[in-house]
Amino acid sequence: MDKRPKRFEWFRNLLIRNKIMLVYVPLIIVPLFVLGFASHHIYTKAIVEKTVKNVSDNSSLIITQINGIMTNATSSANMLTLNLNKVLVEEQARGQVSDLQLYTKITNQLSFAMVVFPDVESAAFVDQNNRIYGSSLRMESEPELAAASEMLERLKQSNGANLWFPMQRRDYLVTDSTKPVLTLGKRIVNINTGVPLGYVILNIRESDVSEVYKNIGSIKEGSYFIANSNGLIVSSQNEADVLEQVAEPALRSWVMEGKAKTNIQVTNQGKMLLISTDISNLDWHLISMMPYNLLTEDTSKITSLILLIGLVCFVIALFSARLLSNVISKPIVHLSRHMKKVKEGNLDQQIEVTSGDEIGLLASGFNTMMGRVQELLVNISAEQRKKREYELALMQAQIKPHFLYNTLDVIYTLSEMGRTRDVQRTTKALADFYRVALSQGKDQIRLEDEIRSVSDYLSIQRIRYSDVFNYEMDIAPDIMACTIPKLTIQPLVENAIYHGLKNKASFGQLTITARREDQKVIVVVRDDGAGIAEDRLLAIKRSMHDSQQQVGFGLSSVQERIKLYFGELYGLQIESKSGQGTSVTVELPYQAS
Repeated sequence: MDKRPKRFEWFRNLLIRNKIMLVYVPLIIVPLFVLGFASHHIYTKAIVEKTVKNVSDNSSLIITQINGIMTNATSSANMLTLNLNKVLVEEQARGQVSDLQLYTKITNQLSFAMVVFPDVESAAFVDQNNRIYGSSLRMESEPELAAASEMLERLKQSNGANLWFPMQRRDYLVTDSTKPVLTLGKRIVNINTGVPLGYVILNIRESDVSEVYKNIGSIKEGSYFIANSNGLIVSSQNEADVLEQVAEPALRSWVMEGKAKTNIQVTNQGKMLLISTDISNLDWHLISMMPYNLLTEDTSKITSLILLIGLVCFVIALFSARLLSNVISKPIVHLSRHMKKVKEGNLDQQIEVTSGDEIGLLASGFNTMMGRVQELLVNISAEQRKKREYELALMQAQIKPHFLYNTLDVIYTLSEMGRTRDVQRTTKALADFYRVALSQGKDQIRLEDEIRSVSDYLSIQRIRYSDVFNYEMDIAPDIMACTIPKLTIQPLVENAIYHGLKNKASFGQLTITARREDQKVIVVVRDDGAGIAEDRLLAIKRSMHDSQQQVGFGLSSVQERIKLYFGELYGLQIESKSGQGTSVTVELPYQAS
């Protein structure tokens, strides 16, 4: 009675041609669609990350230039403090001086400061009698408004430090009341007596600030603007937006929160990539807006190309499936020829089944029988190999807890001693070491990763044994990309430290070198430690060639793994003299990654 599941009966009853097409075509189409989706996602993410980096770099440059403008204004205020001190104190010392002379000298100082620091658009000095000396006549209008302003009140209460006032439009102490300005104010006192002399007002035009990011610009069709923490735009490429609230509530809320530095948000202008950078001196945020569809337009082209390729592959798959299903069977003589080879001892025989008749059944039975024989032989060999791999993997795993516990003890001790920086370095080195040691289950890794793991290991051991040894590495750059079994060098280094350098009465030196000789990679781990006695050295060498007589666990583990992977032509060579040190040479085949 046939007990095969009925739900597959329809498939078994299909013609071979249809079976091939039903299986073969999805194998082509599905991976292509998955590839298209994955490539679109990965490429879009990469483009966004690259854009964020580029805009962040531009933003840093913009902020640097804005800070430069503010620094120039501060330097101008400091220079005017000294120069006006000199003018006013000297005039007071002379006694009688005409108002015109005093006016001329003060305005000359203001003009000179603006020449030296051209970022300052206008400047004024207000004396204790609220008289205004301006760099232009327009600055001197509306003295009553200036005298009663909150700006002068704050300056009167200050201790002489530079005070920045928000971006604003006003009718006093400006050259144009319609243009917004950023103002720096400073109270000036007699540097000898501390008596107040007046107040310096320096204005920076908003247009000079926005000109900075107009010149630097953004990518694609993006734009910049600067807003404060209340959502008020203080500078923009669009002059009409200045000193207005950010129009869109969602965008304004994001600016006011100031937590996320990047965001993708749908605005009135479409889907936008938003990037915020802080200007900490003024509690401002430099906002960059990038059209998201322009960033991903290349991704859409790639996706369309992949779909086109998928369509072509679909057509090819249909043609190939039909061609495969129409292959004509080979002559019956092939069967007798293959059976004769089996009789001669060649078991690696498979007959192509081209029909469903008696010859096809016979060929299928022959293939099944030979397949099982081959599988049995392979399984026996694989089981023996796997058994040895498990033993080596178990020995290799024993290294890790031993090192982990010791390192955690070191971290705890360093923490107790308050050596925070050493705790950070040790923890980082431990994480990097285990990242390579695990290697996502890989058995072989690049030499560069192995060297980095050894370096992390040594940096931890140097903290534990800083008075025991030092080390140096000399690795040829041209072999960094080759692959070797992981944890090949580290056990040799560990042996050198624990069995050589620790047992030495004086400070020791550990050297690791690696070079390429023809198609071999030669790694040498050498120490000038206590060395190995001659009889024990002979025992170690014997154990390295006889897995039943293990004397040096680390050396035997590395030797067994190398021979397991590459055969008897490769492995370890050890040389040592008691009291002079030990040298272990590793020979591996050169394998490009």
